[in-house]
Amino acid sequence: MNYFKITALSITLLTVSCSTQNVGNNKTVSVSQKEEKLTDIQYGSHERNVMDVYLPANRSPKTAFLINIHGGAWTQGDRTYDGKISEYLLSQGIAVANLNYRYANLTDTHLPELLDDIDNVAKYLSSRSNEWNTRKNGFSISGGSSGAHVSLMYAYTKNPQIKTIIEMCGPVDFTDVQTLTYVKAANLLEVLDKMSGNKTVWNPGDAIPKAYAKTSPVKFVNQIPTMIIHGDKDEVVPIQQAYILEKALKAKGVQYKLVVVPGAGHLITKLPADEQVVFTHVAEWLKKYGTN
Repeated sequence: MNYFKITALSITLLTVSCSTQNVGNNKTVSVSQKEEKLTDIQYGSHERNVMDVYLPANRSPKTAFLINIHGGAWTQGDRTYDGKISEYLLSQGIAVANLNYRYANLTDTHLPELLDDIDNVAKYLSSRSNEWNTRKNGFSISGGSSGAHVSLMYAYTKNPQIKTIIEMCGPVDFTDVQTLTYVKAANLLEVLDKMSGNKTVWNPGDAIPKAYAKTSPVKFVNQIPTMIIHGDKDEVVPIQQAYILEKALKAKGVQYKLVVVPGAGHLITKLPADEQVVFTHVAEWLKKYGTN
């Protein structure tokens, strides 16, 4: 099977313009500059290895290109969750790959497999750079909740060429006892074990499983500019997690920004006003750190 075959392609053409691109030996070729939406692109062999790609008009290899990862506790969810922000970023001249990925389970699919999926997305996008007139590397990455966690781990441990990270309401430190106690009380330890591959049962007072430490983004912070967006009333991932990451970023001198949305819960864009705040901050950050 050709992993890079586009099995279903729907293209919406809204704005039409044209430019030329130098390909060497003083020759130029026409480069399409239409706004395009490519749906159900198969980027890997698993049935969930599909994505939608949003390409703005007048794009170039310097245009910010965001890889977006949906939430859902690593075990559910769909890229349709983030269709609205993808459309908004497209309107702001930002390219987006909005993707599905394999669900974690207790047997053979854990964080490394999820990161492999994201890596296949980056490789696919790179392979289409000439055809789409988009960047070959230096992608940006974002996600909400578990998608934020995967985004951070991919950028910090798998692909140092990521230009910037935007994490929204994500868990970042599974070695924090207060957080683990909260997770256990919410009956979410099983999904954490599916993601991390942990095989032991954790109870308050026990040593922290090594699998939890190995999958905590705060342990791997590097110099990639990072934006944190979190609601101060988050009932699923306490805002303390945002402060833990902020402290680690500050300690390493990383360029970062923390945006606290007052009164917002885990569904941080539930209210229209909050949605506009989040979308605006994301677009501004990507225009500043995701380009060139």
